[in-house]
Formats: sequence, structure tokens, C-alpha cells
Amino acid sequence: MSENARTDRMKIDVTQLTIGMYVFELDRPWTDTSFLFQGFRIRQQQEIWLLQEVCKHVWVDSRRTVGVKQQLIENHAQSASLQPIVGKVEFNQEVDQASPAWHAAREESLRILDAVRMGQELDVQAVKAVVKECVDSILRNPAAMLWLARIKHSDDYTAEHSLRVSILAIALARELGLPDYQLEQIGVCGMLHDVGKIKVPNEILNKPGALTAEELRIMQSHALEGRKLLMSNQQITPATVDVAYSHHERLDGKGYPRGLDASRIPYFAKIIAVVDAYDAINSDRVYSKGKSSLESLRILLDAANSHFDEEIVGHFIRLIGIYPPGEIVELTNGEVGIIIGCPPSNKLKPKILRVLDANKEICREIVIDLANTTADASGKPYRIHEVHSSGAFGIDIDAYRRKGLLIPANL
Repeated sequence: MSENARTDRMKIDVTQLTIGMYVFELDRPWTDTSFLFQGFRIRQQQEIWLLQEVCKHVWVDSRRTVGVKQQLIENHAQSASLQPIVGKVEFNQEVDQASPAWHAAREESLRILDAVRMGQELDVQAVKAVVKECVDSILRNPAAMLWLARIKHSDDYTAEHSLRVSILAIALARELGLPDYQLEQIGVCGMLHDVGKIKVPNEILNKPGALTAEELRIMQSHALEGRKLLMSNQQITPATVDVAYSHHERLDGKGYPRGLDASRIPYFAKIIAVVDAYDAINSDRVYSKGKSSLESLRILLDAANSHFDEEIVGHFIRLIGIYPPGEIVELTNGEVGIIIGCPPSNKLKPKILRVLDANKEICREIVIDLANTTADASGKPYRIHEVHSSGAFGIDIDAYRRKGLLIPANL
């Protein structure tokens, strides 16, 4: 772009950046950086440091820039209205309680699908019971259930996906401030949102290539089939039916099966739509490799206001975080580690448990705090080169947790 195209848009050296400036363009693609938003106002010093690490100059919009004092006042007001919801118990203590609840919920999710396949009636009370255990755990400390939701098996995708959607939806609903009884309701919605997929042939569900027009029609029919299955059960609430029927609708009216516009899509369906898409993008499938959490969140953000509700996406990004515990990161010196947390004051500089050396060989584990450590023993810089999804490089994240080396602490 022309540097002088507009007098209110200026190219400046990154050494001249201050809090309050609105950065709308970089000297490199946004996708080459860790910034989730393409265009943002600088709120804290850490963002300036990160810009200085990756750029030589940026473009600033003076119309959207505010003074340092005003920005700090805004920061204070926002932090007062968005106090983080901290866990009532420690992560390690809660994960011991959450693990049996997670396994029971997984078994119930498998039983749901088996029952539908055999034409049996759903045991709604059993579903509610395991969902309540998940809700209770999330209310004590959401980090434990969210960590367990990262443990994925290549088989039983539909059952585990439904469980993960349930857990993510409960945590997101909590983040959105919904009352406890609605957390249980939306958890049940998550468990049953894809039940109609039982009516879709496996050769279509697991087809490695692109679907034909007829196959796509059959795949999309799972929303209507889910509605039929759930309406036949007297114990199922209307909200659960609505979610199964409407979670693929889009705000711009281009979704299916009815092409509803934003005003007609149920609120629970809007929540489920966000977490359903995130988990699908983030998971390995027959036809696609799962993307990292960071890339998955970018995709959701790009589709906000057209596909997804922008406010719900914003809260979900805040819940998950740019660098969530359990993500695998490759550093600029080639070493590989597991993110174990971010300090609340600096979400852009996570703590990393290094588990592979530059040759991708298992090595002695050490914790690298990017907020305080800038270089390795040879002087090579410690910066994140690429974020990978859980399981990358064959790393079993839960094995390290069981060894007592991973204690996620930023939720």
C-alpha cells in the first residue's frame, strides 16, 4: 500500500510504538505471527515487545488511536467487568475427580449411539447424570475437564466429539455467565447434538475424499434425523431438539437445513455451533489433519458475523486462550515442547515443557518460560515458530501429566 495514501494512516518503526496505538497492518502477513486479530489497539507493553520481535515497522491508524492514559483506564474498566473465573480447587486435585466423570461420560456417549443403532430408547436420565458430573467438575476447576477433552482416540470419533462438544459448551456457557441449571441443559444438548449421524452411512461419514452432491445431501440430513429421533423421546427438552436441528444454521442465512437468519437461530444452537466447529477443525479426521488450536480459533474468528455469533466467538477465544495448555509448539531453534500455561499478565509468552531436542529426539525435560528466557544455551532465540495440535510428533501429553510434569495453570 502507499505510505502516504491517507494522512491518518502512518508507517512507523516498531521502536516508536506506544500503548493506545491502533495497528492495522504489519510488514509481514498476519498469519506469520501469533496475533489472532488482524488489526488491534495496543493494550499492554507485552504486545509492543511481540511486535518488535516479529516486525521492523507497522502501519498505525491515528483515527483509532487513543492516548496511553485513556487506554489504561479502558484496560482497568474491562478487567473489572471481566474478572477471570478461577478454579475453586487445584488442577491436580480436580483432575483426579474429573477423570472418572470423563470416562463415565465417554462410555455413556458410546451407549447413546449403540442404543440408537439398535432402535432402543435413549436413557435420558443417565445422560443427565454424567453431564451433571461434568458440570460439577467445571464449576470446581474448568482446566481439568478441558485438559481431558484434549485426549483423543482415532476411533469412536462421533462419540468422543459429542462428549468434547458437551464439555466445551458447558465451559463456554459458564464463561458467558449462564446460570448453573442452564449449564446442565446445554451439556445435554452437546451430548446429543449429532445423534442424527447414526442415520448417515459410515462410507459417507468417513469418506476420505470430497462428497458428491447427493452424499452431501445425505450428510446434511443428520440435522433433521436428529430432530426426529429426539422428538420421539418424551424426556427430551425442546432446547435439545432445537440444537440438534439448528446447530448448522448460519447467521447469514446460508446454513442448513432451513436457512434461518440470525434472529431465528436458538441461542444454545449458536453456542453449540462454535464449539462443534472448533472441535471438528481441531481433530484428526479420515479426510483431514486436525489444525492447531490457534489456527482453529483464527478460522472461527474469520467466520464471525457470517457463520458464527461474534460475541460467543470472542468469549470462546478468551476461554481457550491463544496458547492453551496441551498444545505442542516448535521453537525457532527446532526444539519441541508442550504448553503448560501462560501468566495472566502475558498471554503471548507461555511456559513450555521442552520434551524434544532440535533433532526431534526425546531429551531431558526442562521448563522454558518465554516471558523470562530469551535464548537457549547456544544463544539461539527462544521464540515460537509453529503451533501444532495435540499429539504432534507422537507426543502423549497425558503421559507427561501422569508423571507430574504438567500442571496447567492458566484457567
